[in-house]
Amino acid sequence: MEELIKYGKKMVAQKLAHSHFGNVSKRIGDRILISTTGSMLDELEGHIVEVPLFESSPLDIRASIELAVHREIYKKASVLAILHGHSEFAVILSLLHPAGTELHLEDSEGICLLHEIPIIHGDSGSKELAEKAAIALRDHRAVLIKGHGVFARGNTVDEAFVVLSSVEHSCQVKYFTDLWNKKW
Repeated sequence: MEELIKYGKKMVAQKLAHSHFGNVSKRIGDRILISTTGSMLDELEGHIVEVPLFESSPLDIRASIELAVHREIYKKASVLAILHGHSEFAVILSLLHPAGTELHLEDSEGICLLHEIPIIHGDSGSKELAEKAAIALRDHRAVLIKGHGVFARGNTVDEAFVVLSSVEHSCQVKYFTDLWNKKW
């Protein structure tokens, strides 16, 4: 739990999510620790619940609206941590590129770590978004949701944070590179 609290604060401090937008989770066996709906990521103490991975529970109502997405990703992709942020350049590029495509990165770190990032569409917490995100995250470390942000995965919360940070950095580089190439 302390790890999720630590990285929730880091996400807000590094502008990878605004305080109330985004969520964090960690899989422990057949259980998920996940931030609660509407919780501030930089103040998660007392705002993380434990829910079962494979079935509903009374605590589901307190869990993030994106619980269904986290569950589906854990079921279908080999991951142990998920961070969902709404960083500015990731959201911007998700709006500038069509869903169903992949964002091809320009910077060497992004190419090495992320290769490319799929862009998908789906309403928050929907079954459609859960399915698409889980499929995309089988083979990719991150996925952009059109107008909605990033889901980043890792085998640790730290690894998911590195991926989330790298996505935003690569999206900034791509945005300005694309802008430069269009102007000149």
